[in-house]
Amino acid sequence: MAAYTMYRGQSPVPPVAPPGRAIPETCADCQGRGCDYCGGRGQILYRACPRCGDVAWDLVNGRDEAAGMACRIGCGYRWTADDPGWLLQRLSS
Repeated sequence: MAAYTMYRGQSPVPPVAPPGRAIPETCADCQGRGCDYCGGRGQILYRACPRCGDVAWDLVNGRDEAAGMACRIGCGYRWTADDPGWLLQRLSS
């Protein structure tokens, strides 16, 4: 069985957090009870670079995902909105 790797240099161990490399945190506004800011889930999801996991990324065109995203601090990787590592980053329902 092949080890899990999406990119060269990535850990061969699959991520254990359900949203991939994203970082889920309790909503600071409602303390996890659910509010308009967090959409009633009680959590905020900080999406991260699919390659290095850094949450410091920018929209290439500065407005939306149409032109893609770029890792700002970590590795400089550029990806599109349909990148599997980006699509994996979701909160469970």
